[in-house]
Amino acid sequence: MAGQSDGTGIKGLVPWRARTRACNAPNLGDVVAPVDKKEVRLTIIASAVLVGVPLIANALHDLLSGRWDEHHDDRLPSDRGATSTPHLGGRPIEQLVADLRRLRVAVATDQQRSATHQLANRVAYDQLLMQACAMLDIPHDLGKRTAGPERDIERIRIEAELERAGIVLSARR
Repeated sequence: MAGQSDGTGIKGLVPWRARTRACNAPNLGDVVAPVDKKEVRLTIIASAVLVGVPLIANALHDLLSGRWDEHHDDRLPSDRGATSTPHLGGRPIEQLVADLRRLRVAVATDQQRSATHQLANRVAYDQLLMQACAMLDIPHDLGKRTAGPERDIERIRIEAELERAGIVLSARR
């Protein structure tokens, strides 16, 4: 048996052993290198800093600019009482009304545009209506997930309430 060939070209070896040795594959123990615990700790700290610092900076910016109150005001309008003044933080009402007028025209004349463009105009218009309602303490249901005629009726109702509050949305003639 010592002088016989087993078909692999190498005398005296089993074929699967001959293939493994022929490709010079290292053992699994040779591939895995020891991991330095200090490098792992530094990687975790660096990842936490890269994620945490922007989050904290953004929260501080929102807090200092007054936007924190707009997004995190948990009080209901009924809890504010009748003597409280409307929330005046954020954008000026004049700028908000100008944007409402512009988007109102865009929503009314976008029938020839794509469905995505129409939806984007309506969502932006609804957001501005909700901001105006929040500034003037006008109750609304635009925050609910309604669509279709119910939402259109709510838009018309809010536009009438804003007109009653003194905000002119229709084009002046």
